[in-house]
Amino acid sequence: MKKTIRLSKIFFDNYPKESENLVNILNKHNISYEILENTKDIWTRDFMPICLDDGTLVSYIYEPNYLQNNKYKDIKTKIIYEKNHMNLIIDGGNFVRYKNKAIMTDKIFKENPSKTKAEIIEIIKSKCDLKDLIIIPKQPYDTFGHSDSMVQWINENSVLINDFSLESKTFNDKLLKTLQKHHLNIQAMKYTNSFFTKNRNWGAYLNFVKIENVLIVPIYGIKEDILALEQLQNIYKNCIIEPIKFNSIIKEGGALHCVSSEKIGI
Repeated sequence: MKKTIRLSKIFFDNYPKESENLVNILNKHNISYEILENTKDIWTRDFMPICLDDGTLVSYIYEPNYLQNNKYKDIKTKIIYEKNHMNLIIDGGNFVRYKNKAIMTDKIFKENPSKTKAEIIEIIKSKCDLKDLIIIPKQPYDTFGHSDSMVQWINENSVLINDFSLESKTFNDKLLKTLQKHHLNIQAMKYTNSFFTKNRNWGAYLNFVKIENVLIVPIYGIKEDILALEQLQNIYKNCIIEPIKFNSIIKEGGALHCVSSEKIGI
């Protein structure tokens, strides 16, 4: 089964340099990609269906609270409902999966107030064939409430998180405690004291894409990139690390994982 990366045509139109560099990396490693013509924005992760390991596509209701204002109606992509559909309001950036485990922030509960927490968890586990669904606290100031800016899987028993202790020790401890309850080994991406600023209020390095043994990592074009890439190489020892400068997109609140989605086929 071969994985194909799906990207919005708007990404190519609005960010020609970044899209060209990404395509060069994909071609270099013989990774196929598909350009989606009828999207309303570049964030394909949020509205495209979730792709399971067997190629099954799982759709959901794409009505996030941050797009409810009428001024956003022209940038909200109408999704395609798959045969396997969840009757829940979800955006794909809040779903980080490894095999039969996934991590989401507790924003999923706020988005679906008519259902109990237990009902929401059971629907997602059933539709996405999960053994464990881990619900972590969302960052207090994060409008989107996405888990893919907070955590990535290393393997089925280990996760990599941003070290949020520089911002809030209370929040960081709460996040660690939640992950530890699920018996996960935790590694943290360390930053210098000057890293988190108004223009870098989240760590985009974790918003990478991993395709087999290739890790494509968004970078800012700053000194901190070197520290981050060294850490990622030490953690993902068997992977080829491909950095891609993405600072113009990071400023919009997302990075590489956000602008891409996957499908699997023969």
